[in-house]
Amino acid sequence: MREAIDRLLGRMLIVAAVLAGASLVARYGFFLPQIYLEYLNALDVGIISFFIAENFLRLLISREKLAYLRSHWLDFAFIGLFSAQIISLRFFSESEMVATFLARLNIVSLTKAYIIAVQIYIGAALFTKTVDANRVIAKLNLSASQLVLLSFAIAISIGTLLLLLPRATATGISMPFVDALFTAASATCVTGLIVVDTGTYFSKFGQGIILFLIQLGGIGIMSLVAFSAVVMGRGIGMRQRAVMKDILSSDFIGEVTGLLRNIVLITGLCELAGVLILSRLWARDFASPFTTFYYSLFHSISAFCNAGFSLFMNSLEGFAGRVDVIMVFVVLIVIGGLGFTVVSNLASCFVSIVKRQRAGTRLSLHSRTVLVATGILLVFGTLAFYLFEANKSIASLPAAQRMLSAFFTSVTARTAGFSTTTMGRIATPSALIVILLMFIGASPGGTGGGTKTSTIAVLVATIRSILRGRPSVEFFKRALPQDVVNKAICVVILSLGLILVSAIIISVAEEQPLTEVLFESVSAFGTVGLSRGLTRDLTTTSKIVIILTMFFGRIGPLTLGLAIRQRMRDSSYSYPAERVMIG
Repeated sequence: MREAIDRLLGRMLIVAAVLAGASLVARYGFFLPQIYLEYLNALDVGIISFFIAENFLRLLISREKLAYLRSHWLDFAFIGLFSAQIISLRFFSESEMVATFLARLNIVSLTKAYIIAVQIYIGAALFTKTVDANRVIAKLNLSASQLVLLSFAIAISIGTLLLLLPRATATGISMPFVDALFTAASATCVTGLIVVDTGTYFSKFGQGIILFLIQLGGIGIMSLVAFSAVVMGRGIGMRQRAVMKDILSSDFIGEVTGLLRNIVLITGLCELAGVLILSRLWARDFASPFTTFYYSLFHSISAFCNAGFSLFMNSLEGFAGRVDVIMVFVVLIVIGGLGFTVVSNLASCFVSIVKRQRAGTRLSLHSRTVLVATGILLVFGTLAFYLFEANKSIASLPAAQRMLSAFFTSVTARTAGFSTTTMGRIATPSALIVILLMFIGASPGGTGGGTKTSTIAVLVATIRSILRGRPSVEFFKRALPQDVVNKAICVVILSLGLILVSAIIISVAEEQPLTEVLFESVSAFGTVGLSRGLTRDLTTTSKIVIILTMFFGRIGPLTLGLAIRQRMRDSSYSYPAERVMIG
C-alpha cells in the first residue's frame, strides 16, 4: 500500500512541477491580462497546497518518521517559512510601517506578496526535479565527458528559450534567436562576449536569467546538481559518485562529497563577501540601496565566475581610478580562476598553520604549479602591457592608475573579460600579449577557460627536460607521469587547431584584419569576453562559429574528444617500434 501511494505521489509531483514551471514562465515571460494572472494565482495556490499535503502524507506513511524529517528538512523548512510569511503578512497587513516597506519592495498588496511566495516554491520545486533528472541521466551509459557536454548543451538550450520570452527584454519584444542563443551560450560558458548591451537591452527578468546561467556554468552544472541531491537528503549513489569523481578530477570516490561541499562553500563565501564589500563601496554611486545591492550581486557573481558580464555599458572603465573597487574584482577573479582544488588546499594549509599542527597539510604539486604559473603570468602581463601602452591608450592616466590599469588587464585577460581600457584602442603588440594570456587562461577546476596554467607549465617543463636530455619530465623535484605530459600536448594542439579553424571561417565571413579575428576567436575559446569591437557586428555565420568556439572552449577540447570517441578496447598486443626523424 505504501509503495502504491509513493508511486502515485511521485507521478503527481512531476505533474505539479511541470505546471509550476509553466506558471513561472507564463507569469514572468509574457504580458498577460489580469484575468489570466488570477488563474495563475489559483494554480499556484493549488500547487503549494499539493506540495504541503504530499510531504505530510509521506511523513504519515513513513516507517521511520524521524529519518524522513531529516532527509526532507528542506521541504519542511520551506513549508515553515511560507506559513510564517503568510501569517505575518496577514497579522501586519494593517501596519503603515510594513505597508511602506512592502511598497519599497514593489509589493503593493498582500496578493502580490502571496504571488512572490508562490514563486519561491516554484523555484524549489523545479530544482528538486532537476535533481531527479540527474538521477535518470546517471543511469544512462554515459561517460563523465559526455555528461559534461550534455549538461552544458541542455543549459544553453533552456537559457535560449527563456531569453526569447518577451519579458526578457526591456522593450518587451523578443530578441532574435541567434542573439538569444549567443547570449545564453556566452553566459553558460562564462565568456562575457555580447551582441547587445546587458544593462539596457534586457529587463530585470532577462538579467536574472543571465545571472543564473553564469552561476550554473561557473560552479559546474553537474557539481551543483549533485550537491543539491546531498543537501536535500537524497544522496548520490556509487554510479553518480564515480561520474563526479571523473568530473572533479578526484583520486578517490570518498572525496566527492567533501569536494562538492567545498565548491559550494567557497563560491558562496567569496560571492557573499564580494556583494557586501561592493555594496559598501558603491553606496553613493546609486540612487537606492536596492539598486546598489542588485549591481553588487550581479557583478560579484560575474567576477567570481570569471564571466565578464557587466550592467555598465563600458564595463569597468568608469571605475578605472577606483583602486578599492578594482581590487575587489581582482581578488574575486583570481580566486575563481585558481580552481576549487587549489583554494581548498590553501585553506587546509592555513588551518594547519593556525592550529600549529606538526604534520599539517602541505601544498600539492598541482597547487604549487598553479600558484607559480599564475604569479609569473600576472607579473609578465602587467609589465608587458605597461611597457607597450604607457604612452598610448593609458597615457592620459596618472602614473599609479597606469600601473593599476596594466595590472587589471593582466588579471582580466586570463578569462575574466572585464576591462578598464577599451581593447579597440590598444596597440598590436599589446593585443598579441592579451591573446597569449587569453589562450593560457585560468587553472583546472576553476571558473575560467583556456588551455589552463598547469597545462602550459607541464609543456614548458617537457621542453626543458628534452633540452637538458633528461629521460623524464621533472617539476618541483617530482617526475610527471607520461600520461599527464601526453594530455598537456594534446590539449595545446587541439586548442590551436580549434582556434585556427574558427579564425579561418570568421576571416572568410567578415573580411576583417587577422589581429581582430584572432583576438575574437581566442577570446571565445578562452571564455574571456574581451573584444576589440567585432562581436556586435558579426554575421550570423560568424556568431554560430563563436558560439561553438565558446562551447568547446568551456568544456575543453580534450573533454570534447573523449566525449565523442568510440569506446577503446584493451589490446593484448603491440606493434614493433621504429623511429622517425624529428626536427
